[in-house]
Amino acid sequence: MTTTVSALSEKVRALLLDQIQRGTQLGTQVCAYRNGEMIVDAWAGEIGPEDSRPVQADTLFPSFSTTKGVAATALHILADRGVIDYAAPVSEYWPEFAANGKERITVAQAMSHQAGLHAAPPNEVALDWDRAIDFIASGTPAYEPGTSTGYHAITYAWVVGGIVQGASGRHIKDVIQEEIAGPLGIQGEMYVGIPDGVEDRLAWLQSPPEPTPEQAAMNPMANLPDDHDFFKAMPRTGALDWNSMEVRKACIPSANGHFTARALARMYAALANGGEVGGVRLVSPERIAQMSRVQVDTPDRVIFMPIRKSIGFFNGGKTMGMHGATGPRETAFGHPGAGGSIAFADPDVNLSIAVTINKMQGTLQAEGPTFEICELIRKELGVNA
Repeated sequence: MTTTVSALSEKVRALLLDQIQRGTQLGTQVCAYRNGEMIVDAWAGEIGPEDSRPVQADTLFPSFSTTKGVAATALHILADRGVIDYAAPVSEYWPEFAANGKERITVAQAMSHQAGLHAAPPNEVALDWDRAIDFIASGTPAYEPGTSTGYHAITYAWVVGGIVQGASGRHIKDVIQEEIAGPLGIQGEMYVGIPDGVEDRLAWLQSPPEPTPEQAAMNPMANLPDDHDFFKAMPRTGALDWNSMEVRKACIPSANGHFTARALARMYAALANGGEVGGVRLVSPERIAQMSRVQVDTPDRVIFMPIRKSIGFFNGGKTMGMHGATGPRETAFGHPGAGGSIAFADPDVNLSIAVTINKMQGTLQAEGPTFEICELIRKELGVNA
């Protein structure tokens, strides 16, 4: 992979060092492509709160829901080959999914969080692929599918995994390796469920500090009732330990992807560049518009705010006059992750950006330091409007 050391890359690194000095970052990587060429490749900081080794370009960062965009890309590659039809019922590929009123849910609806299956399984189920697939197949929608949207924070893993497995006969982690990582030359930098032998390259997450009483009172979740859909999707207590090897080695393609920023930016560079980067084509040029087309933009029952969702991705654009880290264009698509990671493609300006972090921020859509990084890159390129 060719690295272009540019003035922009140096400015990004300077920002990372400033964020670390301010205490808003611990360790991070940033990579960006424009017109299929790498324009930013920067990293700084420490691997973890109790591991002072410096972050390297190949450090693997657990990236939470940024994983969803990689899993969605695997599904879209199959769709581009005619293996999956977005308008088809999920049950056409996965007959068991039809149980309990789900027989008419389409792939597009399921992948844009309109299936009503957001309630998370018990931890022991989440760590067992076959049990988790059965959990989704036998689930009962929380509302009439297609009439509302509620973020499938964890359960997206087995929605997309079940569709891919049913349609192709292949495990989604194999599709990711064989159709994305291998062709793009990023083997060893893109895993959903880590293999043995990469432990020394892992970043370790630092949890955000406990909020002060004043901060807690200002948090939108402070006034949510205990039975709110947010806590059904992301339970208040008993959460998985995302630093544990048990969780890291499981396959949860909604939340436990381990990536480098280079790998994520290269994948999205193809999607920002008509489906191709470096002579490797992931999808046809015509597929990009279908991948990024907004399916729903109404208020989300789980996240309690409107979010533009396409088939497996969150989209950019302005809400109440402001845009987030993905930028001002609704055609930009990708996914943020809890704590502040993000990766996305902005096809209108042939730009992709990826940010991996290990100091968890109290964000929903990569607000804070990650937003600051993405804004710097867009402003320096003159593409922030």
